[in-house]
Amino acid sequence: MPISRAPLTTTHPHGYVLVRADRKLGLLRISKNASTESKVRLDCRDWIAFDQFDGPSVAFLRDPYGRFLSSIPETMLRVTHFQIEDPSRKDRVTAPEDVYRELCAIAKLPIEQFAQAFFELVRYSFFDAHHEPQVSFLADRRGTLRLDPYLYRTSAFDQALDQIEARFGVKAVPVAQQSNKGGAKPLAGRSKPIDMARKLSGTGVYKRVEHGGPLMVRHGGGTDGPTTIREINVWCNQFTAELKRAALPASLRAGIEELYADDVALWQRIEAVGGDVPASTIWDAANAPAKGAAA
Repeated sequence: MPISRAPLTTTHPHGYVLVRADRKLGLLRISKNASTESKVRLDCRDWIAFDQFDGPSVAFLRDPYGRFLSSIPETMLRVTHFQIEDPSRKDRVTAPEDVYRELCAIAKLPIEQFAQAFFELVRYSFFDAHHEPQVSFLADRRGTLRLDPYLYRTSAFDQALDQIEARFGVKAVPVAQQSNKGGAKPLAGRSKPIDMARKLSGTGVYKRVEHGGPLMVRHGGGTDGPTTIREINVWCNQFTAELKRAALPASLRAGIEELYADDVALWQRIEAVGGDVPASTIWDAANAPAKGAAA
């Protein structure tokens, strides 16, 4: 597939699959590819290293352009400071100092300009797994598959679950109420009693953290500082809505598809065959997706 790839990010457990308790199936989670929903629906719970799991595995692929745009607010949500660990927030992405400073510097730009500047920053360095190339989750640095999961499309998620059930003899967990329906970040507990308990105890979305990050710079008064998870989620929802309304230039799409050329080739190939195939059957063919589509 790719001749080489950039070093792996440190914001994802690369080299591990998330495995069901019965060990009938492992899930290779690829960030921003329905990774949380697929984990829940396939009932995968335990992280096991690639070379320690000998069962079958699956992975979901996504259109690279849509995935990149979805990664922007997710990264903004989690990159709230740089380098050092912040014990007040365990889901935070630690970014290099220069990347963090630049994110804060561009935070107030008009959304179209911000999207372009964010892309330029990602082109400088893949600093978060949410925008890391999909092929990096699958391959070593020379482009050789480290694992050979069956591949499915996030755009046909329900069909994929049916195919997985039929092929591997597992039963998907029924749909539950979504806590972040439509991609929106939660602003309260899942029920009134839970919400009240968390509000009184300062936990969950009411937990106070040391840094609001670039979202706080953009929406919360212009400077970074202490805030709550709830406020960060409010700002993230505002930012996401703004990004969805933006008229982004065709040149940005072209740049994204060039940067993620290996992902584009793999996506075109999985689209052509419809999914439910081992990665190895389309890996090399993805270098020539047009020919593969005609196969």
